[in-house]
Amino acid sequence: MPTATDPAAVSGYEARWEQHNTERRAQILEAAVALIEENPPGAEISMVRIADRAGVAKSVVYRQFAGKEELERRVRSFVFDDFAAILDTNLDVSNGSLRDILTRTVAAVADWMLDHPRLDEFVRRGPTFGSDDSLDAVSELKLRMTRQSEGIIATIAQTIGVDDSAFKTVPFAVVTMVEATLSAWIRGAAPERSREEIVTHLADFAWYVLDGAARASGLEINRDDELTSVIAALTNGQASSPAL
Repeated sequence: MPTATDPAAVSGYEARWEQHNTERRAQILEAAVALIEENPPGAEISMVRIADRAGVAKSVVYRQFAGKEELERRVRSFVFDDFAAILDTNLDVSNGSLRDILTRTVAAVADWMLDHPRLDEFVRRGPTFGSDDSLDAVSELKLRMTRQSEGIIATIAQTIGVDDSAFKTVPFAVVTMVEATLSAWIRGAAPERSREEIVTHLADFAWYVLDGAARASGLEINRDDELTSVIAALTNGQASSPAL
């Protein structure tokens, strides 16, 4: 039986304490997110209110976070990670055609921005935890999505033996266009469209950019074919004409 001074006992205690702290931090972050969503944009939300909402003493909040600035940064990271997970699920190139993938990804962004306008406003006001302060959380997310898309395109291009140089600026152009247009649309600064119309139009625009880059590489894209099947056909040399 290990004693309190045994390494195994100390290690087990530390693991339990770290788990406890992780749960407390999540509890506090969830409370902060809830208050942000319930209050007007830009409203000041005190540490006391966050502690009350989380059901803990204010001293507990200060044990978990160095102060209000760290808490706000960690809230942005918390929101960032949650939204990124949603995008990762929808940007799954192993499931669906290019039309499906583009449409559901744009729809996921539009739905999140519509459902969480106050969180969207909050994350634009500063950086995430651990960042270098050069970008706000939305810009960080756009950069992450751009790099993820670049990696997907590079992998597909390598698989089918195509130079991906024509696609280099496609992810940045598409991600920036979609975010900026949806942001303006939600604020009423873009042409009035229904949710379905704006999603369809942006998915089409993203497709036009991608199709143009593909044609520059000598490829003809059929956006309604299952992407995995088309890649497999190209890889195996079964396509009668170039297609992505």
